[in-house]
Amino acid sequence: MRRFVFDPERRDGEKVILSAAESYHITKVLRLHPGTGVEVLDGRGGVYTAEIVEVGPSVVVRLLEFREEGDDAGRVRLWLGQGLLKGGKMDGTVQQCTELGVSRLTPFVSNRCQGSINDLRGRHKAERWERIVVAACKQCRRTTLMRVDAPVDFTTMISQVDHDSGTLRLIFWEEEQEFRLHQDLLRPGTIDTVCILLGPEGGLAPAEIAAARESGWQTVSLGRRILRAETATLTAVSLVQYLAGNL
Repeated sequence: MRRFVFDPERRDGEKVILSAAESYHITKVLRLHPGTGVEVLDGRGGVYTAEIVEVGPSVVVRLLEFREEGDDAGRVRLWLGQGLLKGGKMDGTVQQCTELGVSRLTPFVSNRCQGSINDLRGRHKAERWERIVVAACKQCRRTTLMRVDAPVDFTTMISQVDHDSGTLRLIFWEEEQEFRLHQDLLRPGTIDTVCILLGPEGGLAPAEIAAARESGWQTVSLGRRILRAETATLTAVSLVQYLAGNL
């Protein structure tokens, strides 16, 4: 059964109005008709069987049966701070991180980013990333949407993460030679959130690393190879999710 995502604020009793993007997909691409059964997700772990009752620019569905399929319950949450990547690489990172179960992604601008924070901000970019998250969730059958924050600068990124014992803060840095990920760092029951930072194509500057260390962040190595920025992110996310028991 095909799946679609809806905004809980657009629910009126047993009826829901789907977004323009989802409505277009149903009406123009799939050409579904009233009476067709579908599944709709509230983005918070709730899944409903539903029936299409109206098609057009705004598709309306009737909710029939609810079940809980929250895929974040009991897991260590992974929060990714990602330095701005060039071109479509950020889009690919948003997609892959959604598929890998990242809970939250915060884009940030650092000294070596090839662009400004204004390049990341704006309604168009936010809507594009939202569409990528929704499509990835439907493809991998994830029921909770990954949160994508508004872009921030590096100083804000390192200072906004809680400094409590339940949050582990790691920076994957190509110049770190000694400290590597190990199972004891991510043992279930000892932490509830892991926040990891990865820089842009030019990496993070030594002054930025020093500032992060002063704030309690731990630098981590990904090994001897120098990876492309997008490859490093995919590798780091996969390793953390595996060691945390999320894969």
